[in-house]
Amino acid sequence: MMTPMLITTIALALLAGPLGCFVVWRRMAYFGDGLAHSALLGVAVGLIIGMSNQLGMLLVAVLFAIMLLWLRAQRLLATDTLLGILAHAALSLGVVAMALLGIEDAEVHDYLLGSLDSVTADMLVYVVLGCGISLGLLMRIWPGLLLMTSSEELAHAEGVPIRTYEFLLMLLLGVLVASAIQIVGILLITSLLIIPSSTARLFAKRPETMAIGGSVMAALCMLGGLPFATALDLPLGPAIVTLCVALFLAVLTGRLLVDRFKNSN
Repeated sequence: MMTPMLITTIALALLAGPLGCFVVWRRMAYFGDGLAHSALLGVAVGLIIGMSNQLGMLLVAVLFAIMLLWLRAQRLLATDTLLGILAHAALSLGVVAMALLGIEDAEVHDYLLGSLDSVTADMLVYVVLGCGISLGLLMRIWPGLLLMTSSEELAHAEGVPIRTYEFLLMLLLGVLVASAIQIVGILLITSLLIIPSSTARLFAKRPETMAIGGSVMAALCMLGGLPFATALDLPLGPAIVTLCVALFLAVLTGRLLVDRFKNSN
């Protein structure tokens, strides 16, 4: 089990690095939280329909993104308000649905914080396949997404289909959330996107360097989190995020010391 688990964590890290960059650049952290909150409802939908948890979460994530884009187009409420409404509505419905389905509190706890015991060999195959396809699509639309991030007006002038690319970015985030939920947990999945990429941003000088650095940081924390959680009998998600925070603080300290040394000379 451990070898497939290692392959899966690397696949997740490779996707989390570049996706996390766009979450940081485009200030989409709240959207990531909203998608994560909708995951529990996706699990319930999957159980009701009879599909896998990952497909159920992905289906709800797509509906979440479509609903957000539609409501935002109506220009009735601010985007952060819409996200708050959708996220908490999805989480509440998910908890209620899981309770009505008779799912035990311990299993819901595993979805919230992640658990190695809940990860199956079959799930790992789908995760690796989904991450690989998603990474290929992300690399295909990378130039257009970068141009949109720097200037939507310029991207529109260059013929970039902005709304399509925006939806694809949301879809890719949905794939990552559905793939990593049972490892990192609903409450902490956004941390896997934000913290490694923010750590890489402290030393990266180019977008591609930041994306690669974010993937490396995420891989280090996820690979280190497995033995860390096992040795201390900790929930897997908090163990991984704790390492992410520690690595961020170490790099931040090094960056501040380097800047101070340069300024003193």
